[in-house]
Parts: sequence; structure tokens; C-alpha cells
Amino acid sequence: MRYSGFIKGVTAGLAIGAAVTMLADPLSDKQRRKLHKKTEGIFRNIGGMIDTAMDLMH
Repeated sequence: MRYSGFIKGVTAGLAIGAAVTMLADPLSDKQRRKLHKKTEGIFRNIGGMIDTAMDLMH
């Protein structure tokens, strides 16, 4: 359970970093759709890693 803070921190950092990047560099519609597709896959992978980490802790 000592890794839960780390996992939460990494997740929060990713979300905040993505938000700051979006504010600093506005995207066109085509770029936004492409990024949305890639981001969906990335978050699915992150969710899988978090699930695996939680299973290893129990």
C-alpha cells in the first residue's frame, strides 16, 4: 500500500502536464482528434498498469 501515493502522484502529474500543454499550445481540430485517439490508448495502458500493481500488492 506504500506505492498508492506514488501512483496517485504520477497520475496527477500526467493529467496536470497534459492540461498545461493544451493551454500553452492550442491544437487544430485534426490534431485534437489524433491526440484524443492516442490519449485514449495511453490511459487504457496506464489503467492496466495500475490494476496490475494493485493486484501485486494484495
